[in-house]
Amino acid sequence: SVYRRVWTLPVTSYAKNYSKFDVSLAPIKDHMFNKMKSQLKVIEAGFYKKPIIASKFGPYTIDLKHSLEKGNFVDGNALLVDPKRPRDWAKFMKKMIDNPSWVEDLGERLYETVKDRYDLNKVTKTRAELYKSLLKW
Repeated sequence: SVYRRVWTLPVTSYAKNYSKFDVSLAPIKDHMFNKMKSQLKVIEAGFYKKPIIASKFGPYTIDLKHSLEKGNFVDGNALLVDPKRPRDWAKFMKKMIDNPSWVEDLGERLYETVKDRYDLNKVTKTRAELYKSLLKW
């Protein structure tokens, strides 16, 4: 079957699930609580080079840029579903199935988006510099 529901695992091992699917789906409802969530699903998908189809809302709009224009593949790193067009979930999944090269391409594009910005070594170094500057203040 093409669709596989991957169930949540404990925090110590849930990232193993990324080996079980080709495309990450990240639906989120337009709600004030969800607006405050992080884009962690985007970052994880990117580091695992998995393309993502996500809701065009809140945290998923921080790093993601839509890759379709008038049905054509354009520069971007994800497929974003407008909350007013829920049928686009199926449409975008079909596009990925019909265009397997998009799976690899969007996965690489997303990886390029997150790899430097969210690299733990760089983030930790930046955070340490901030703390040091605060101590001097």
